[in-house]
Formats: sequence, C-alpha cells, structure tokens
Amino acid sequence: MYEIELKAHVKNHGTVSERLDLFAKYIGKTEKHDTYWYLKSPGGEKNAHGNPNVRIRKETTNAGTAILLTYKHKEKIENNCGTTFELNDEKECSLSDAIPLETFLSDIGFYPAIQKHKTVYDWEVNTVYGKALFELCTVPPLGDFLEIEILSDSNETDIVAGIRTELEKLLIKCGIPLSEIEPRYYTDMIAEAECKNISR
Repeated sequence: MYEIELKAHVKNHGTVSERLDLFAKYIGKTEKHDTYWYLKSPGGEKNAHGNPNVRIRKETTNAGTAILLTYKHKEKIENNCGTTFELNDEKECSLSDAIPLETFLSDIGFYPAIQKHKTVYDWEVNTVYGKALFELCTVPPLGDFLEIEILSDSNETDIVAGIRTELEKLLIKCGIPLSEIEPRYYTDMIAEAECKNISR
C-alpha cells in the first residue's frame, strides 16, 4: 500500500477539532509511542541523522495496547505550487512482544535513536479516492499538527497527483492554509530540537 499524506502546523487545536466535527466522523483518541531504530555506520558509530525506516510503535486506545512494526520507504514529492507531500511505501505487522525484535535489531547493528510520542484524535471521511484519515495530534516538544492521509494501491503519477489535490482541499476545509504544511519528518525535527537543547 502507498500512503500519500501531508502534515501541517496547527495554531488552534480546538478550532480545527470543531471544523473536523462538521464534516468528518470522529473515531477516537490514541496514544502512540514510537521508537525509531537507526543502523550504525560500518565503524560502529551512531549516526546523528540516520534513515529511520524501522519503527516499533506501542499504540494505546480504550481497547488496549497494540505493538506494531513498520517499515517505510519514504519519498518526498513536491507539486508545481511548491507544496510538499510524502509518498510512503509502508509495510506493517503486529507483534505480540517487542523484546525479541529489539534484541535482534540490536544484535545486527541497529540502535534506538529517536523516541516520539503522539497524542492523537482521529477522524475519517470518504473521498473519491477512498477514505481519508485525519490525525489531530500533539507531538512534544514540537507542538500541534494535523496529518491527513489517503492509502492507495497505486503510485501512478496521475493518481498520486489527484490525491495530493484532494489532501490540499481537505486541509483548507479544516481552516488551515497551505503555507502551514511542514515538509520535514518528525524525526528530523525532534533531532534538531534535541541538538538545540544540548547546545544551550
């Protein structure tokens, strides 16, 4: 499956929540704690900015806690107006226990590089391209964001372009201008924030 998504800064969490309630179906609240595993360099050194393809997530809802392993091949794409989106080829499976996999990753040269926590409120709405999922989330220490994604079986140019346009329309419908779209990955932003704290 291909995940076409964008994320944007949110200045007023309550206002965006009210806008979403007007046209989308509220799903619920989720706490997501992610650990991104980076591969050490050939010399064994830890990379300050690795490619966090491997993620282990502990996801908690009222129904309980699930553990998910996700591998993403990430690609940033930009349209003619300069708006940046993500096109991710995502592979995911459930785990009954994270410890065996964490041990294996450590043994083959990976290390837990970045921790990320998100408090997420989910909505969904049907579109001509399938279901759009909205995540209104708080990501310490970065602030509030709205993520919108649509899953597609195809990464053909015309289909991806159509979905990108649909995502832009949905973002504007939430009262967020396209200028608030954030092109950086959360992991890069968290690493930058950590470096700033260390340098103080």
